Amino acid sequence: MAERHRRKKPFYKRWWFWLLAIILIIIIATSGEEEEEPTDTAEPVEDTTEELPETEEEPEEGEETEEVEEEEPEPETRTRDNASATETTLNAGTFAVGTDIPAGRYVITGDSNGNLFVYDGDIPTVNEILDPSGEFGVTSVTTEIEDGQEIEISGINAVTFTPAETELSNTLSTGTWEVGLDIEASRYDVTTPSGSGNLFVYNALEFLQ
Repeated sequence: MAERHRRKKPFYKRWWFWLLAIILIIIIATSGEEEEEPTDTAEPVEDTTEELPETEEEPEEGEETEEVEEEEPEPETRTRDNASATETTLNAGTFAVGTDIPAGRYVITGDSNGNLFVYDGDIPTVNEILDPSGEFGVTSVTTEIEDGQEIEISGINAVTFTPAETELSNTLSTGTWEVGLDIEASRYDVTTPSGSGNLFVYNALEFLQ
């Protein structure tokens, strides 16, 4: 009796085929996951944006703002140095400033009627008649005397030189006065209660020539 011919199973029904298929699927799935995970190798980018300066916030409508008042600078107070002046009494005669009397600014008065001269070289800077009564001359002269000048007194027994104080005033007597120290700079109507005399206003540069 002839042996029955055994029919072979197709390879896809074999157990080893499915085992290989499962292993292959696992390998493909694992390699796919590794490729999907990106590796971050890029260097961090520095922030190059400039910081904008802070700006003051504008007050909202209806909100009160505090106003800061600017203080006005105080005007400079000018002074005159008269520390060297010393009260001195001279009689009739000729005297040298710096030797017989210290240089300085003085109020000059006499005890009687007579002449007062102050020379700067050959030029008289002061030429007045002193008279305590004011009838025949002036009661006082206020002026500066400087080293090297010469004082001449005639007809008066005693002439007193009193150091002058510097203060602003609108009333000036016979003498020399400086705007800004003895009287404020302004526009004035100049009058005298009585008598007559001369009034000179000098530009500073003209006065020094």
